[in-house]
Amino acid sequence: MSREADFVPKLLLPVGDGPLLEHHLRWLRDAGFENVYLCLGVGASQVRGHFGDGSRWGVKLNYAVLEKPVGSAGAVKSLGPASLPPDILVLNGEFFVQGDLRAMIKAHQAHEGLATLAVKPAKELPGAEPVVMGPSRLIVGLPLTTDAGVKTAAAGPLCVVRRGLMHYVPDEVPSDLVRDVFPAALRAGESMAGFPWTGTTEDLGTPAHYEKFLKRLAAAK
Repeated sequence: MSREADFVPKLLLPVGDGPLLEHHLRWLRDAGFENVYLCLGVGASQVRGHFGDGSRWGVKLNYAVLEKPVGSAGAVKSLGPASLPPDILVLNGEFFVQGDLRAMIKAHQAHEGLATLAVKPAKELPGAEPVVMGPSRLIVGLPLTTDAGVKTAAAGPLCVVRRGLMHYVPDEVPSDLVRDVFPAALRAGESMAGFPWTGTTEDLGTPAHYEKFLKRLAAAK
């Protein structure tokens, strides 16, 4: 029996009137995106079987099946940087996200840094990686630990990166964008900006988080 037999991918978790990924695709389509790349592991065939080529939701779906964990940065690099557009939106699919994506893209296009990271007040994303902001919404640090008294924001589950950022992604080891690649780029003198995300960012990555979200969703009806 395969590992997929009793496994439900998080992208197929029911959320309201459809699976989580349906919400992602409609949101991306409405923001003007046409091509969506899915980096998948266990459960990839179930996701592909449900969503096919994506045309039902007005987008073109491209699938990359990863045989082992490579981290968020490794997943993007696995797509082949040369084939990617100059700017790439990266979304953690375990989150239910809604908000003004067009405004974030516009903010990204207004600066020349390698990335724009959605940030929220730390109290709204407990457990998220801390982000130290400087003037003009530039990110000055992404420390794994922070000194008492240092005010930080929280890294949100989405960012826009320029293709040149892939230069800082190692080839042989798993790497995470926020924990590994962004700090490496900052140390090298690159710049990146934070975008104050005022929309929804609900973590559905654990059964407890998912159940709490469903209860809030039902209460809001």
